[in-house]
Amino acid sequence: MATENNVAATYLDVPPDPERIIEGLRDTGYEFNTSMADVIDNSIAAKARKIDVIVDMDFMGNIIVMVADDGCGMDRDGLINAMRYGSKRRIDQASLGKFGLGLKTASTAFCRRLSAISRGLEGGKVLKATWDLDHIAAVERWDLQLVEATPDEIKLLDNIAEGKTGTVILWESVDRLLKKIYDDPAGRHARNALKGYVEKLRFHVAMVYQRFLDENDKRAQNVSIRINGEQVLPWDPFCVSETKAPIAEKVQKVEIGDNDRAEFTIRAFILPRKDEFTDQTAVKNARLTNDMQGLYVYRENRLIHGPDWLEMYSKEPHMTLCRIELSFDHKLDDAFQVDIKKSRILLDDSLYDWMQSFLQGLRREGSERYRKGVAATVTGTAALLHVVSNNAIHAQAENLKTASLKEVDGATGDVTISNKNGVTRLKIKLVDQKNSGECHVQAVDSLQDGVLWEPAFIDGNQAVRINTGHPYYHKVYIPNRKSGVTVQGLDSLIWGLCAAELGNVSESNKRNFEEMRYEVSRILRRLVEDLPDPAEDDL
Repeated sequence: MATENNVAATYLDVPPDPERIIEGLRDTGYEFNTSMADVIDNSIAAKARKIDVIVDMDFMGNIIVMVADDGCGMDRDGLINAMRYGSKRRIDQASLGKFGLGLKTASTAFCRRLSAISRGLEGGKVLKATWDLDHIAAVERWDLQLVEATPDEIKLLDNIAEGKTGTVILWESVDRLLKKIYDDPAGRHARNALKGYVEKLRFHVAMVYQRFLDENDKRAQNVSIRINGEQVLPWDPFCVSETKAPIAEKVQKVEIGDNDRAEFTIRAFILPRKDEFTDQTAVKNARLTNDMQGLYVYRENRLIHGPDWLEMYSKEPHMTLCRIELSFDHKLDDAFQVDIKKSRILLDDSLYDWMQSFLQGLRREGSERYRKGVAATVTGTAALLHVVSNNAIHAQAENLKTASLKEVDGATGDVTISNKNGVTRLKIKLVDQKNSGECHVQAVDSLQDGVLWEPAFIDGNQAVRINTGHPYYHKVYIPNRKSGVTVQGLDSLIWGLCAAELGNVSESNKRNFEEMRYEVSRILRRLVEDLPDPAEDDL
């Protein structure tokens, strides 16, 4: 064959170095949960009804990981293809498997010996195929070991397959799970660390395969998954039993080629606040934390990404109640740029712009519902928040008194005060205590012109009224509610400003004091804009 320049070219078969490639593929960035999900994907693709996951440690500290299923199983050719790096494309394009690499790369990211034990026909022969990374390094060949399974290995399979078809994936020589070197590899600390991995895996599986695990969800085949013998229950991020229905739903069609179209579905849910759930168990199961907000992306009914905002927005406490479901099938893999681990997607510019526009109103609604709940919570909290400050100020109030209340004009509401500058008529609130001991600091829902504070007299005592609706109160007071010293310090400062105003105000400068309060309140509103909203636990 000749090139365009009519110069003869030589084509050589240059296979990659087995050890360099297989060791390099161990570093593709898999996390344990993602790896296990990739293995489970193969079981679901094999139409398994039951999947058993075992993560255990023997008395020597050796970790064994196993995923067994009662799926369709594989014959000799099927087993070899499954273990091939870059296996042949599945006939069913809707399969959870995508690139033909997941089983191998996900497994060897954590183990040096990967085996697949399978029976393709009921009552048929059970074969075992093994990639042994140490053997490959020694012989410098892509040597896949293929043997008949031992009686013990057949027993592992039949614990779930019962003589019928099925597959066992086995990880041995697990060297990258417990990275910390323990003095006793099989001791209490190592076992506790492994137990932590198992518990995190349990929730990951409950979330990722929710539609498969939920018998009432007809969008996906029903599968039973057990981890170390315990059934995994589905976790619904959208709390449909509480939310009942999405606040918005949209089916969007996408052009994917000549005369070919596909579609994706987006549904928006706003969860109830803690006090709106039917019971405390439902609240606990909802996981109302800041890190669970955002988009949950499903490919072929399997969660592949999230929750996050796909880099469109950062996670903020006032969006805690907002969770969005985005679902698509394999036809849109290229449009969403699904990665090799099926754990992330990327949006092209047009999809990004469309998504951001669609989410804008939904996020506003979620934020408003959150803030309304926060406002109610703040009102209840504020009644107790200033008790210590009232007591502390009251102990010193007589010594710090800067003005005396002289008379009240019942017709206009104006009061006359006397201070070192003489007598001045002012518009100042004269209020009663709303709660026992609330004689110097009183929290209120709002103040005129949106100011943060204003001077007042409570039962004749020099006092300050603080606006709980001001962002400063929301973002400074509430996050520090458990620090009595901080709250007392803030209250003392603002009360001191009011005392100074009452002690120095006169007919000539009273307008200046009013404008000063307005300007400071405006400036503080701007200064706290970039401060985070209080976390759910702060409320």
